[in-house]
Amino acid sequence: MVIQYNIDNNDYLTHQLFVASKSETIKNSRRRSKIIVPIIFILFGIVYFSEKNIFMTILFSCAAIFWFFYYPYRERQRYIEHYKNFLNERYKNDLERVITLEINNDFILSKTEGNESKILTKEIEEINEIPTLILLKLKTGDSYVLPKSKIKEIDQLKLRLKELAVFLKIKYNHDENWKWK
Repeated sequence: MVIQYNIDNNDYLTHQLFVASKSETIKNSRRRSKIIVPIIFILFGIVYFSEKNIFMTILFSCAAIFWFFYYPYRERQRYIEHYKNFLNERYKNDLERVITLEINNDFILSKTEGNESKILTKEIEEINEIPTLILLKLKTGDSYVLPKSKIKEIDQLKLRLKELAVFLKIKYNHDENWKWK
């Protein structure tokens, strides 16, 4: 099967955020940041409560509650800003290039204006489908990013990739409810 498409910054950004959302290291770090700071604020509140300083107790309690609910929103925005800056620097010359991808059972051939690469399909670790993208994750950690809205034969592609997943005995993960949180 041969398809043609192009990728923009939003596709790359969605890919990076998806990878981050699946990383155990990032998930643990985000969880710790959300919980440890409010615990510290509560401990200070307890210290001030034992000293009968109600104002400082209330202040630290409010700070803990504010942090617990506001921090996840701010952290999501920080990740988006970080990845946008990274992608603007990394992919500034690769945007809007037409990519031709040939997928068979044995290899994937990728062609752009000045590049050509061939990868054995046995290097595919898993296939992930999210609302806007299909990601062919390679064992090296790289991925082929396939934007669903920019591929005319998307239904045939999904069917072909599901067949390939069965042939390779790898997972085809379909997560239509995924979003960056």
